[in-house]
Amino acid sequence: MKAPIKILHIDADYRVFYFIIRDKTLIKSTVALETALSLLKNEKFDLILSEPQNMAILTPQTNKDNLE
Repeated sequence: MKAPIKILHIDADYRVFYFIIRDKTLIKSTVALETALSLLKNEKFDLILSEPQNMAILTPQTNKDNLE
């Protein structure tokens, strides 16, 4: 089983969406901005998209299992 891919997306209206992708499953959750700050401090994300700052942060993959 592959490790989950975690994505945090902040849209232009500061709504925050948290995605977890594993195998053929997608989980999408809306979270409060305050919760997103806590998640950023405590979780490791594979991708962070921030539309207000026009920025994307991609975490390099170190485990080749994630690339298959």
